Amino acid sequence: MLIVAGHSYPPWAIDSIPEMILANLINGGTALFVFISGFFFHHVFYTNFHYKRFIIKKSKNVLLPYAVFSTIGFTYIVIYLNMPHSMLTRELNTFYDVFILFAQYLWTGRTLTGYWYIPFIMIIFIISPLFVAYIKLSIQRQVYIFIVMLCISMLIHRPEYSLSPFHSVIYFSPIYLFGIIFSMQKDTVLKHINNRTLILGIAVLAVSLTQVILYGTFGNFHKPTMISFNGVDILIIQKTFMILFFLSMLQKINHREIPTLKYIASISFAIYFLHPYVLFFMSYYSLAQYIDFLPGFAIFVIKTFLAVSISVIIANLIKVTMHKKSAYVVGW
Repeated sequence: MLIVAGHSYPPWAIDSIPEMILANLINGGTALFVFISGFFFHHVFYTNFHYKRFIIKKSKNVLLPYAVFSTIGFTYIVIYLNMPHSMLTRELNTFYDVFILFAQYLWTGRTLTGYWYIPFIMIIFIISPLFVAYIKLSIQRQVYIFIVMLCISMLIHRPEYSLSPFHSVIYFSPIYLFGIIFSMQKDTVLKHINNRTLILGIAVLAVSLTQVILYGTFGNFHKPTMISFNGVDILIIQKTFMILFFLSMLQKINHREIPTLKYIASISFAIYFLHPYVLFFMSYYSLAQYIDFLPGFAIFVIKTFLAVSISVIIANLIKVTMHKKSAYVVGW
């Protein structure tokens, strides 16, 4: 939900400090996604881990839907609408030119908003033997490695436009490790954050405010290269606190059955794949102009709601049409 919201800002003009703090909380939702992925790697796959089966499963349920939607998006948006992104633009005079450009889009995930995540996470899956070795270390060494990697992430920032999968792997690895640590030490972590929801919430807000005051801006930190210095990325610290905040909050309601949350969780990957299309067409046809009399924040809320709702509807249509095979198309 945060990822969809983070892609739904325009035309919300974010200029006041309260708005920037709120936008800071919404931005960077990928960290939560990565944490969940790390958690499930240990919680679900580690016990009977088989590398070949693991990669085949991820290729079918993650890489294949990505290839399908990227091909459709590339063909329609880049070729038919002639709207390539400037940083990857090249003359398309031959089939070879088209193929090379498509390979660039597929490698970087630049076809649609947020698709950069799949090349990144597939690399994470490919190097999973490293995480298996990490799991076998003592908890002390695991924590030391996590802290060192987190410090590195704070210095290298996210890649510019999120176009470098290897850069993203280094940046998000500590969050993935954090998910693994939580899965292994769940009882201990939950014990320490029990009844600390308010404190953790204040910590999240404090770091968000600190970013606004120190840098005068909000959102993710990006750099074209890892070796340059451009300040310290504190958003990743905010997201680490946010993860603990959500764990503490969810701990209070883990005994309750909440059908809506359960359903959203089950269909979340389909929402991820589909919402960029929904937002693209909403922007392409300037649908926001019909409600531009509303405050920018209200338009943002409506766009987010529509992006999620329409994505759910489309996902269900695909599910009804393709049944179990829909997992290979939309990840659900």
